Amino acid sequence: MAEIAVATQLYGWTQSLNFPNRPPLLERLDEAFDAIGRAGIENVEHSVEMAANDTFLNALARHGLGFPSAYVGGTFHTEPEAEASIESIVAKARVASDVGVQVLNCNPSPKPDGEEKTDAELAVQARMLDRCGAELIALGIRLALHNHTPAMRSGGREVHSNLRNTTPTNVWLNADFEWIRHGGGDPVAFIEEYADRTASLHVRDAIGTQWVQAVGDGDMPYPKIAEVLKAKHFVGPLAIELATDPTTEITRSFEENHRISREFVQHVFGA
Repeated sequence: MAEIAVATQLYGWTQSLNFPNRPPLLERLDEAFDAIGRAGIENVEHSVEMAANDTFLNALARHGLGFPSAYVGGTFHTEPEAEASIESIVAKARVASDVGVQVLNCNPSPKPDGEEKTDAELAVQARMLDRCGAELIALGIRLALHNHTPAMRSGGREVHSNLRNTTPTNVWLNADFEWIRHGGGDPVAFIEEYADRTASLHVRDAIGTQWVQAVGDGDMPYPKIAEVLKAKHFVGPLAIELATDPTTEITRSFEENHRISREFVQHVFGA
């Protein structure tokens, strides 16, 4: 049976409180990747553009790290912008598939003013996401939808629309449990409804909505979430996504927080 590929999402490695980013991360990849390996993590997740970046790919090879999932953006709720997004994402996916990327995690762009999308805009978005997902499946890559707080408004209206109005084999969920709860949702209820549609995970911990420094330090209901996923034989990539906000108390190194988080996901998710 396939095993869950555990990664670190490299966003946190660009935050100066975690890993001082002068010079930028791309100039410190060996240092970061050494720390990631020592923490027991075998994969990374980063933007899909890195699939065409020789500096990044060569560093992955030197450190024996995999790249099973990548992050991509796109606008889908208006047709002209959606057409351009699909063309761009598919072109990048062709390159990414050659370096082992299996899942593209995508957060459909919110409206510039942050207001909720109209029913008509959500209908366009679902149709365009379905088309994008179908084109990616033909390349051997799953399109998995990520969310932040705007998509969770009105009881997760946008997230539910994206999934209920698309074809399950084309459009999947990138379950980011902290952002689901941050936006007012119940992460356990979400995974119970969409476990069969879940292609990848983002795992961060918090106390309430205050981010903590390592997975396992907070009160996210990960044991219950893992129980649901195990029953559905989930084997997609799991990215530990540690990050800080102004309230996060830092008492350990970023490497140590990853080691603690890695041990937690092994214990809880069996990964």
